Amino acid sequence: MKLLLFYVSCFIAFVAGHMLNYSAIMYSLEAFDSSTLAGLAYGLCFGSPIIFGWVAGAYIDRYSPKRVLLIAQNAFLIGGIGMWWVVAKQPVFSISYFLMFSFIVGIGWAFVAPSRLSALVHYVSEDQLPKSTITFNLLVMIGFGLAPVLLTQILDAYSWSGVLIVSVCMFLASSLLLINAPNHHQRVEHKNLKQEWLTCYEGLKERPILIQLLLAAVIGYLMMGPMQVVLPQLAENYLGLNTIEKGQYLGLIAVSLILGGVAAMKLRDRVALGQAIIVFLLLCGVSIALVGYVSSLWVSCIVLIVGTACAGIVVSFIVAGLQHHTQVDIRGRVMSIYTIISQVVSAMAGILSGWLAQQGGAPMSLYVIGTMFVVLTLVLAWKGDHLKRFSSF
Repeated sequence: MKLLLFYVSCFIAFVAGHMLNYSAIMYSLEAFDSSTLAGLAYGLCFGSPIIFGWVAGAYIDRYSPKRVLLIAQNAFLIGGIGMWWVVAKQPVFSISYFLMFSFIVGIGWAFVAPSRLSALVHYVSEDQLPKSTITFNLLVMIGFGLAPVLLTQILDAYSWSGVLIVSVCMFLASSLLLINAPNHHQRVEHKNLKQEWLTCYEGLKERPILIQLLLAAVIGYLMMGPMQVVLPQLAENYLGLNTIEKGQYLGLIAVSLILGGVAAMKLRDRVALGQAIIVFLLLCGVSIALVGYVSSLWVSCIVLIVGTACAGIVVSFIVAGLQHHTQVDIRGRVMSIYTIISQVVSAMAGILSGWLAQQGGAPMSLYVIGTMFVVLTLVLAWKGDHLKRFSSF
């Protein structure tokens, strides 16, 4: 029952968190009419871990994932309430305030995401951890995909204020579900922040597979920024979709990520995992470029489903591999590095793709990101010997 409550809490928080991310993007496009500002708002939502993620990882290993999680989740409440205030009251310097609250949301992501990953060890045994991590990651992906669908439905009925109020209420519910969660924690190290991270780096060098899995994550998360920043513009301006249709188009991400997560569960004992990661990464890169190229709605939907399903498989294998190979005393810090990658790379890709879309249009932006994706994957395939030998959990 406690594991189920944990999963429910995670799911609610993921949906609400991505609703705030999409709100930052879509409200910026609507109110400020700027792709660059939309990319910047998204970058602030997901860019904060580059500063705070290092503290988050050490604190999780020091003080327990549950404690860090419940304290840090308040940042989402502050950020969501602040966004609501800007939307409802339209103060002077609205842009500055809105970006500030987007940054506060980003602080929440920096601490909450690795806390939830690290907390899994309190609910399952070590041998069940990879499978439970794939399930956890499936919830992450469903939340990512479901958020724009729910957002557009609420927006159509109740306006931006309604979207933000619902998001804040969901975070309150998520925290309440974890009040009685297990909290078995023993601090292993008693050093300062710098020394604790040096210990983590030594642990990574002892297990090169962890480094190469993290590099694969860097490539994989190049896909997430353009999906959230450029796809809404592509759907509206190039495919001619209205608000509800745009939400349904973006909602295909949810369907395909679910398919990817389920496929990962089925494939994890049937394929060489490292080689599968490389192949599916290549397919992701090609699909990003194709989405920008095709003008047919049906073909665009098919390419989007295939590409994001591959992304779902890749991310599931990567995060489960990290959980499997990471020693318990540095798990919080390794999960924090993964979170920094997942959020900062997404944010930087979002900023870059937003700027490229502003300069040359949404299709050109997707061409550039897709090309980067393929080139970096080929480099990883050439140099990633430990990854290619990674066969099973």
